[in-house]
Amino acid sequence: MKPIIGVLAEIDNEFCTRVQNPYIHAIERCGGIPVLFPFIDEEETMDRLVDLCDGFFFTGGADIHPKHYGEVLESNIGGIQEHRDAFEFKCFEKVIKTSKPILGICRGAQLINVALGGTLYQDIPSEVSTKILHRQCEPKFSPSHDVRIIVRTPLYEMTGVEQIKANSFHHQAIKKLGKGLEIMGIAEDGLIEAVYSAEERYVRAYQWHPERLFETDPQNRRIFEDFIQACSQPFALQPPFSV
Repeated sequence: MKPIIGVLAEIDNEFCTRVQNPYIHAIERCGGIPVLFPFIDEEETMDRLVDLCDGFFFTGGADIHPKHYGEVLESNIGGIQEHRDAFEFKCFEKVIKTSKPILGICRGAQLINVALGGTLYQDIPSEVSTKILHRQCEPKFSPSHDVRIIVRTPLYEMTGVEQIKANSFHHQAIKKLGKGLEIMGIAEDGLIEAVYSAEERYVRAYQWHPERLFETDPQNRRIFEDFIQACSQPFALQPPFSV
């Protein structure tokens, strides 16, 4: 039976929810059934949706308000949607307790890190000395830099390589790691590009957009294949990753 994947997506200032098709395409092609979470007020409705799903996918979008990691708002920060922040942090608090698999991409990776007590660089260009253009000029479906994969991590185990191609559309990044998170991938400038939780059943997060490299790069495709496979398997077959 195909697993049902709860998709946490963009919520605009009119509380409309939308999701970009490459996310949905990657989930479907790997055998999952995507279900878009609308903006929900009632706790009971959210609980029912969480019970329904076999895994959860936190997607990209607006910046996270720095108050969630104990900092003041800097001038170089981008668009913020505090209603989305509040909604997704509440969702994460619920889904992490279920031990169902969780995947985060771009903002989703940052949200997972902050939800677990980590912090972010609010603006890479003004805080980090780097030659990498993390908001690339290349088309979205083209890679722009490499990520070094740390051996003996889930990303290495699933791909079997020590380097993966990445596309890059962000100006924020993980700074201090959240509780239980460990690094799976690093850019050449030292910025964290991929993390996992060694304490949870399956929590994986990536700063780049593998859904847009899904058709052309088998290593990026493995990220979604592995996630859907985890969502398809009984709980007993997915213990926390250990080395």
